[in-house]
Amino acid sequence: MSYRSLINLRKSSLNIKQSSRIMIEDYLIQGGQGNMSSSTIIPKPSYYKGPKYEQLHYKTVGNLIDEAAEKYPNREAIMSVHQNRKVTFSKLKHEVDELAAGLLEIGMKPGDRLCLMGSNSIEWEITLLASIKAGLIAVNINPLYKKNELHHSLSKVDAKMLIALENNQNQDYYGLLKSIVPEISQQPYGKPVITRHLPNLEFIVLDTEKNLPGIIKYWDVCQSGSKKSISYLKKLNQEMSPNAICNIQFTSGTTGAPKGACLTHYNIVNNSYFFCKRLKLMEKEHRILLQVPFFHTFGTVVGILVSLNSGSTLVLPALGYKPIESAKAVLYERCTFLYGTPTMYIDLINASKTLMDQGHTFTTPEIALCSGALCSPSLLKQVKMTFNIKRIVSIYGMTEASPIAFLSNSNESEHKSLTTVGQVLDHTEVKVVDKNGLTVPMGVPGEVWFKGYNVMPGYWNDEEMTKKAITEDGWLRSGDILILSEDGYGMVTGRIKDIIIRGGENIQPQSIEYFLESHPEIIQAQVFGIPDERLGEVVCAAIKITNESNLDDETVKNYCNGNIARFKVPKYVLIMEDFPKTTTGKIQKIKLREIMQDHLRNMKNLQ
Repeated sequence: MSYRSLINLRKSSLNIKQSSRIMIEDYLIQGGQGNMSSSTIIPKPSYYKGPKYEQLHYKTVGNLIDEAAEKYPNREAIMSVHQNRKVTFSKLKHEVDELAAGLLEIGMKPGDRLCLMGSNSIEWEITLLASIKAGLIAVNINPLYKKNELHHSLSKVDAKMLIALENNQNQDYYGLLKSIVPEISQQPYGKPVITRHLPNLEFIVLDTEKNLPGIIKYWDVCQSGSKKSISYLKKLNQEMSPNAICNIQFTSGTTGAPKGACLTHYNIVNNSYFFCKRLKLMEKEHRILLQVPFFHTFGTVVGILVSLNSGSTLVLPALGYKPIESAKAVLYERCTFLYGTPTMYIDLINASKTLMDQGHTFTTPEIALCSGALCSPSLLKQVKMTFNIKRIVSIYGMTEASPIAFLSNSNESEHKSLTTVGQVLDHTEVKVVDKNGLTVPMGVPGEVWFKGYNVMPGYWNDEEMTKKAITEDGWLRSGDILILSEDGYGMVTGRIKDIIIRGGENIQPQSIEYFLESHPEIIQAQVFGIPDERLGEVVCAAIKITNESNLDDETVKNYCNGNIARFKVPKYVLIMEDFPKTTTGKIQKIKLREIMQDHLRNMKNLQ
């Protein structure tokens, strides 16, 4: 499909008449004060309420664990390829209860914050679920955090315990902890720690066989539960409120220090359930390729909790991110449902070619879901062709929305899946507003806001940022620009902060990125603005090209000339091997701007 055909398809999918659109825009330019004739069609406001075919569930994560063990006792809950180990739902419940009782036995109390640090493993899932079932608040910590980031996270939530799972890899968590809490090297093994640097921190747990000063062994905690703590655990789960905070997710922090988004049982149990319900995952036993990290809200909710709700098996291909291992897992573990970000899918396609060259074909994948960033239609088509996918699933949301707000329907047309982020999820309200917070007409772009059960209560210990994120009447501001159609489908066109203002013209980078990616030799494109004395900003592009390509900056510009508006043609083009990313895999445009500006300064100095 050509770029122009794709754009026409995107427009038609939103069912907006151009004549009405012009009248709407004229009306808005006048600030909503213009005289509109009686014959003028005033469209509906850009608002949609998700369906309510089924009531919300008032239950806890602990209830989900117990129900999954009862419904699917002998089915695999998780298969960790890199550990060569699998665990059934029945065994998962047993190990979760064992660790939960151990946590209570050594002195953890409901409401205490337990920080969990580590890469994807069976122990990570067990620890998360055990801490939540024990009434604690599990705080997901990025395993790549360094000294300052880890100290900030532990301090921000007043953590009482840190569990770091090294998984016999190269992470020296003990060395990292000594740099933050130097006193631990002088304290006894197997006992609570006392530190002035983090006065609330009492327990540091590592999955090590060594008797390290100031450290408690992970396996000792697992085996420390008593009849008393087991009995207390049962009582806790009978009395636990679904409205209690059970998880804190740190946002990526690309615009400042990470904020701790608080999520309740009610938030994440229902969000994961209605994901499963809409995609009909309960109707068939699925094996999910989970490349995304557990510590991210997607891995926690759309990974672990979706597995509990649907009886699906999570397949962990590797401890870290290794595309070739992911491709092998799809093949040898017979995965039916693929999860990934755009970057992961690009890498997975390339890795899969190695296996296909050896004569292998992919026959089991049925569904592919792209998350974490906007995925171009051209990439989604490549995914579909490479893995013989029957259905592409679009999804959109944010950590603070638990995380899903939009999701594909199981029976929607292919062009809906390729051109939108799905339809508003059940029991969720959505509206699109202008810069003053006023609802725009249907089909007009603006900032998308969410309201409903899935909106977080707030950021941990940060009332100021919570007020900035959530309005007094409960609407969560997203910072994303979206066009909403009358049937509840949305099309995200970018981030408000990414808009390029060139000579007074507002330019959305996404449309230029999609055009550039329509070139057969361009794998991925990122478009952004840099300061310019005359125009305010100018358009720049960073691109990744195929190994065989001879593209340079001038040929890329020539490709744009005559095909897109002149003011959208990038003034500067930089060809890169890879893009800078956050630890959750999101491309950092702020760093791309810095790289481009450094490149231009260096070029100027050489002249």
